[in-house]
Amino acid sequence: MNTSDMFISKLLGGLWGVLVGDAFGLTFQFTSRLAMEADYPQPKEIPMFDGLWSDDSSLTLATAQALTEGYSIEKIAENFLRWYYDGEFTPRGYAFDQGNTTSMAIERIASGVPPLEAGGRGEWDNGNGSLMRILPAAYYAYFKVSSLEERLKLIHEVSMITHAHPRSLIGCGIYSLIIWNILDGMDKLEAYLEAIATAEKFYSTEPFAKELAHYERVLSGRIHKAERSKIRGSGYVVHTLEASLWAFLRNESFADAVKEVVSLGEDADTTGAVTCGLAGTYYGIDGIPREWLEKIEAGDYAGEIINAFIESLIQRK
Repeated sequence: MNTSDMFISKLLGGLWGVLVGDAFGLTFQFTSRLAMEADYPQPKEIPMFDGLWSDDSSLTLATAQALTEGYSIEKIAENFLRWYYDGEFTPRGYAFDQGNTTSMAIERIASGVPPLEAGGRGEWDNGNGSLMRILPAAYYAYFKVSSLEERLKLIHEVSMITHAHPRSLIGCGIYSLIIWNILDGMDKLEAYLEAIATAEKFYSTEPFAKELAHYERVLSGRIHKAERSKIRGSGYVVHTLEASLWAFLRNESFADAVKEVVSLGEDADTTGAVTCGLAGTYYGIDGIPREWLEKIEAGDYAGEIINAFIESLIQRK
């Protein structure tokens, strides 16, 4: 496999991974951990029931489609409006499952607030709504931006459309750093360890420094060693990043990673999407079970957006 083919496989794997993880987990969204453990004593027993995907994938596709034309925060925000109000970038023609922070930010944009001023900045605005859709921005930054500072600035701006609190920006930053290291060819543990070392340095000044304590377990370099009982699959950005890294690092396949994280219950569609963005990038498109890909609703529509975005990255690299 030449370098271009390797990148294409990883990019396809990550983007399709978001859709598969979202659809896999959506069936189990808001199910408690106890209920999941009662129904599926072993995570590997969890099946993928259907291919309906939600806001996680919709906003990922909306971001990818905007970036196909180059980087414009206004274009990304415009696509979010088209999703929210017109049902574009959805499998069934309407938006659903959106979180409050995302909804309020998009409504602010619709009322005339500039995109970079629209995102929630409060303590309670640290859901996983920007982390779940950040992957296309991470890919774009990898291929189009050379310096670390400018790459992370782009990631922060894309998050800020809906989630502008420094804690959310750090979460998106750490995730993107790992993605970039995977694209550089590192194995997954090395990619994780290198990323957290970089993050600790980059985020050592305000307004980020005081937020690093919230990521203590991720930054320890041992999140994959955490006991299952200590990991939560909630919609809080820190919990989502912890759960996704935990499941990704402790399993040796795409399928086992998503089943592990979905077994935690709670916000299973988003933890599934975030985990599978990592796992898909790492294992490539061939690492995703074909029967799962074939279940995805509106697959041709999603595929057109994904393929056009990847082509724009590879051709212009």
